[in-house]
Parts: sequence; structure tokens; C-alpha cells
Amino acid sequence: MQNTNMDRITKTRSEISQLRNEAAASYSRLFMDMTRDWNLQDISDRAWLMYSANYLFRTAGVRWAMDPLLLHRRVPETPAFTLNQAFQKLDFVVLTHNHVDHLDYDMLQTLQHLPIQWVIPEFMLPQLMVKIALSKTQITVPRPLEPFEIRGIRFFPMEGHHFEKSPVGERLPRGVPSMAYIAEFNGKRWFFPGDTRNYQALFSPSPGHLDGMFAHLWLGRGCALMDDPPLLEEFCRFCSNLKPSRIILTHLDEFGRDEDDTWGLRHVQMVLTHLAQAEPQTQILAARMGECVIL
Repeated sequence: MQNTNMDRITKTRSEISQLRNEAAASYSRLFMDMTRDWNLQDISDRAWLMYSANYLFRTAGVRWAMDPLLLHRRVPETPAFTLNQAFQKLDFVVLTHNHVDHLDYDMLQTLQHLPIQWVIPEFMLPQLMVKIALSKTQITVPRPLEPFEIRGIRFFPMEGHHFEKSPVGERLPRGVPSMAYIAEFNGKRWFFPGDTRNYQALFSPSPGHLDGMFAHLWLGRGCALMDDPPLLEEFCRFCSNLKPSRIILTHLDEFGRDEDDTWGLRHVQMVLTHLAQAEPQTQILAARMGECVIL
């Protein structure tokens, strides 16, 4: 049995390495196709994944991004390419927290010259303003439970739950401050809880009716190669308790991490099996880098 497990782990590591190499080789074409579609004059509400949990949106005719990031930030061997006019129609950027797989300084420096709005949590401002040059009039500072609106899209910010429970022997929990958001557009409400590490923490007040949510799959630190990751049931219960009509599983194939922290389709299948039993009426799908989601 032990040899079988080792064989599976070795195979998984090899598969992740191959996926990483393929992603690096194909990213420039994927990016051009994705931004071409994003820039189309289309009234449908859609989202595209720039990377594992980094988004481009076109909602109610408005183009915006959440934690925009290019693959080169996490996979340095990705061949360089020019962005050209890809983001000339961008209206605003929303940021959630300052972890390296969500904060691409090179990308933000490229966007800083555009006449766009920025939603930047207060805890990110000191570090960010050293790197990019923005005027105060361009910045909206989201504060928990204080709604704001940009270009007709209404946001309800909430404190995120990015701090893990303190491991035995450690006084302080691991994690960073983060911001979660509900976005309202075209009569729809979509929830972006962001990277969540404490699935027992509750959002207060309750988000209420949700047409959908983007759930960042994470089943425990250093546990991705396990047959039974320890937080599988907690993650599924977290998603189920929010009662969204649709669940989009993302945070997959984050190639900047070690293999034992990289979540993929094998883990998606685990979640689907659990959630299908608990919430058979809920539509659940996974979205990976470059893919489009109709909202």
C-alpha cells in the first residue's frame, strides 16, 4: 500500500510539472484570446481567469479586474510578450490582499498610467503606494459593511477570513488581512470571499441571497498530495452554508507553489462528490486559467 501511495505521489508531481511547462509555453496565446473576448462589445456578463484566482470581468457593459496577475509573476520562465492595447477599455481594479499570487506589481505598474479607478484596502496602501503612482481621486478605500458603487456596479465589502487557526506551539495565526466583496450588477449578486483559511468563521451580517460565488479551493496547508485532505468537509460546509445558486471552484493549478500545496482537478472531484450530496440543486463547476464563466 505504501509503495502504491508513493507511486501516485510521484505521478502527481510529474503531472503538475508537465502542466506548468505547458502553461508557460501557451500563456501568450491564451492571454491574447482571453483579452480579445473580454474586449468584445457583448452585453453578456462574464468572467475570465487570468491565472488561478485572478479575474477579468465584463458585467453590465463595464470591464474590471480583481487581483490582476500574469503567469510570469508565478512562473518566471513564461516567455515575455507585450500587452499592447489589451487593457485600454479597463474601468477599474479591485484588490483583496497582498499575497504574491494575488499582487503582481509589474502588472499594476503597467496599469497605473490608465485613467481608471482603484479599490485598495487600507491595509494594502502603505506597501502599494511605494510601488505605483496614483492620485487620491483614483482610489476608493473599501471599509467593511460600507457599500460603494463604481460605474453602476455596487460593492458590499466584508472582512475576509485569511487567517488560519493557530498551529500548536504558535501564538499568532498564519495569514494576512484580506477583503471579501459582494458585487451587484444586472440584478445579480455574486460573492467573492477570497482566499479563506478559517472555514468556521462566519461572515457578519450573512451575505444573504447569492446568485453565485467564486470559492478558492484550499483543503489544508501542505495537504494536496493526501488521499483525504483534512479540510475537505469544512470547505464543503463553508460553501454549502452560504447557499449560493452557483459555485465556481477556482484557485487551481497555482504553479508557484510546491506540489503539496497545489490544488487541481483531483481535488475538484472530491469537492463535487461531497457537495453533490449536500446541495444537489446547486450548480457547481470548476474554472481554470484562461477559461470563461458566464455569470
